[in-house]
Amino acid sequence: MFWLLPGLVFFGLYRLAFVFPQFVETVYSRSIFRVTNQALSTVTGVLPFSLGEFMLYAFVLFLVAFIIVMIVKSVLSGRRWWITLIKRFVVLLGVASMLYALFVGLWAFNYARQPLGATLALDTSPATVEELYSTCKVLVSKAVALREIVDEDENGVFMLDRDAAMIDTAKYYNMTANDTGFDFLGGSFGRAKPVLYSNGLSETNITGIYFPFSAEANVNAHSPDLFFAATTLHEAAHQRGFAREDEANFLAYYIGVHSSDAASEYSCVMLALVHAMNKLHGEDEERFSELRAMYSPGMNADLQSNRDYWKEFEGKAADISEQVNNTYLKSNLQADGVKSYGRMVDLLIGLWRSGSL
Repeated sequence: MFWLLPGLVFFGLYRLAFVFPQFVETVYSRSIFRVTNQALSTVTGVLPFSLGEFMLYAFVLFLVAFIIVMIVKSVLSGRRWWITLIKRFVVLLGVASMLYALFVGLWAFNYARQPLGATLALDTSPATVEELYSTCKVLVSKAVALREIVDEDENGVFMLDRDAAMIDTAKYYNMTANDTGFDFLGGSFGRAKPVLYSNGLSETNITGIYFPFSAEANVNAHSPDLFFAATTLHEAAHQRGFAREDEANFLAYYIGVHSSDAASEYSCVMLALVHAMNKLHGEDEERFSELRAMYSPGMNADLQSNRDYWKEFEGKAADISEQVNNTYLKSNLQADGVKSYGRMVDLLIGLWRSGSL
């Protein structure tokens, strides 16, 4: 029963942390977490594969084996087998308690940190449709210009050097930190890594996943090139302590435009454009159609290729995965669940208001 205590204590501390975002920002995110995560990421970054992926497989095997052995031994223990089963179940809860405490201590407190908009001094107050339209217009212009200078394959679809995108992730964050003066964006972290069983991620419509127990940013190696660089930068944002999905999406864009790499920038601008245009479509279909007509043939080809890939994986597994992710986000007090990814538009409009989009 003692091992149930860490989980309960950290659950209470976690909920309390949301009352003191500035304290979490200063004491945890920029101090404790920054030191521990850089150290952990540096160690695991030496490995050419994702340690987190193998840790996950090992844990699943352990869990299945433990449950089977627990049931068999309990049943064979005699007439009071159900008491033995309860005791072993408490042991399993103790393991879960310790893992939850580690999850919160190693990373989840970052959900309670100060909003990124406040940290970057962006005005994220409610926007008008005109401001949303203007933001989308800038993004369309950027995407059209970038599409002219990036590489494409024999089918006329955007082509990216994936290895370079994963290796250079840390470099781009450090470049942005130097360019903007926001030192908390830089640091010594391991590169983004491809998941070996990426087909499984595609089946569940996952493009990337951050594993806090190994401080690794993991990406789906099978996903199309269009958003691949944006995904590596998104997961790297989690690696640096930005837990909220809208902020990780925004940082993918923010880092991408400071990367001095046309391919990475195009990937990130397209991510921002899709979210912003989806928002505009819900507010003003006429203006949405006006800007949508400005997309270049190359942009249309890239978007169609991306849609074609993910269409193959539509089904029950993808729906279940979305529900699991939605529940996970809400359990961490992200009230919008999976819809929180699209809240990056508020930060994009804030950046437009500052004249830095």
